[in-house]
Amino acid sequence: MEKKINLKPYIITGIISLILGIFIFILIFAILKKPAVDGLAFGTLALLSSSGLIWIAREGFFDIFSYGFRQLGHSMFSKKPNEFNNYAGYKEYKNETREKRSKYYISVAIVGAVFLLATIIVFIVLR
Repeated sequence: MEKKINLKPYIITGIISLILGIFIFILIFAILKKPAVDGLAFGTLALLSSSGLIWIAREGFFDIFSYGFRQLGHSMFSKKPNEFNNYAGYKEYKNETREKRSKYYISVAIVGAVFLLATIIVFIVLR
C-alpha cells in the first residue's frame, strides 16, 4: 500500500515563503529605493538561508542546545523526575519524533530557487 503525501502544508509553506520574498523585495526596491537586483537578492538570501536553517535544525544540529536548555529548566523549575537522564536518550527520542516530521524546507528552497533565477535574469537584463 502506497503512502499518500498531503501536499496542502507544502503549498501553504510555499505561499508564505513567496509572500515573505515579495515583501522583502518591495521593502528594498520600493521603500528604500534600491535597484531591483538588490531587492531580489535579499529575498533570495533570506529564503535560501532560512531553508538551510530549517533543514539543519530538522537533522538535529541544535539538539544539544535544546537538551541543555531543557535540563536547565527542569532543574530550576520542575519537581517531577527527569525523563531524560542523558543526552543519548534525548537524542533517541528526538530521532523517533523527527521521522514523522515533514520536510517543509523543500518548499522554501524551491521558492528561494525561483527568486535566485529571477535575480540572475534581472541582473542580466539590466546590466
